[in-house]
Amino acid sequence: MANKKDYQAERKMPGGRQDKAKVYVDELYFRHVDQMERWRQEYERCQAVESTLALVSTLRYEEVDYASQLLRVPWKERTVPDFSHLLEKARIEEEGKYFAPIIIRSSLLLILLLILIFSSNAVVLWVSGTGVVTLLVLLGILIQKRHSMIEKVIKQKQIEIDTKVEYEQNLIKEEKEKHENAEEERIQGIERLLAGEIAAIYAKVDQALTTRPFPFHVSADISLYLNIPSVKIWLPPKSIIPTQVCALQTSGRPSFEEKEIRTINKQYFELCASISMRVMSVIYAHIPAFRTGYVYGMSKEGKNIECLFTSKLDRSTVEAACNSSNGLAAMQICKAKFNCDTTLALLPIEVTPPEEWGDVEPQLVHNLHVNLFQVEN
Repeated sequence: MANKKDYQAERKMPGGRQDKAKVYVDELYFRHVDQMERWRQEYERCQAVESTLALVSTLRYEEVDYASQLLRVPWKERTVPDFSHLLEKARIEEEGKYFAPIIIRSSLLLILLLILIFSSNAVVLWVSGTGVVTLLVLLGILIQKRHSMIEKVIKQKQIEIDTKVEYEQNLIKEEKEKHENAEEERIQGIERLLAGEIAAIYAKVDQALTTRPFPFHVSADISLYLNIPSVKIWLPPKSIIPTQVCALQTSGRPSFEEKEIRTINKQYFELCASISMRVMSVIYAHIPAFRTGYVYGMSKEGKNIECLFTSKLDRSTVEAACNSSNGLAAMQICKAKFNCDTTLALLPIEVTPPEEWGDVEPQLVHNLHVNLFQVEN
């Protein structure tokens, strides 16, 4: 008959309801932690998108100081390495080869001298005397050989050092020539840019714009005639603007609130204005030959190509506009032409070429396409 202790042991067996409940609680805990992490990542992603869009509205204008860049950078010649330590190293290595043979012969010579001094046997004296003479001759030959070999090795090493020094001197000479050629090419490029050469201007514009990329697709078509640029900026679609505001509740769950259509349109208008001002500020800051230019905010939705705003800009206006707090204020300073409805949705306007161009023939206008989008690695 089973006693009370047997029942207690049976209730505590592994795999019982207590273990199953513990596993269930653990699963619930890890699911909760995983859910909280997903919520956090979703909130941070939404905040990152808004921060990225807001960061575009940070405007600045800093003209490049080409006067200082025209100064030639002096060549700093490096010294030829000191290879004298190789001589001492070669001498020590060569001496080491003869260390053991000299010690062995010297030890044997000492032993034979002791036998010669303390022995009274005639045969032993004769043998030890002969051995002493023989070892003295061999030791002298070995020392002389060591001396001659050390001199030979040092001469060979000196020739090797002279070769190394000559190689380094030639290398330094090549480096100096390369530096001088690079400086000459750099200064000539700046001089061509300041002189208003088309190739130099377009090379600098392409380099300046591509080193300040946007985190979304933006490109520009730049046309140039009479040193008056016409810049068509192909703006991102309105879908780039988030339609919801994300907030994090005390429980850790993100909450989403739909934006008003007017808020979305205003944010898109601000983004487009900031993009155009950033592009034009970079162009004017790097190209001193430009005094007046035109910018067009272009939109391409499917097969529809529309111009959303346009503005005629001079250098002083761009500089003043970039001191504004945001792109909309900058566009107001630039007196941009645009049309919008009551919800601030931009309506298409007519594209008019620069008035200074007149009826210029298309083949006289130089064109450049720049992609300002760069994928992050």
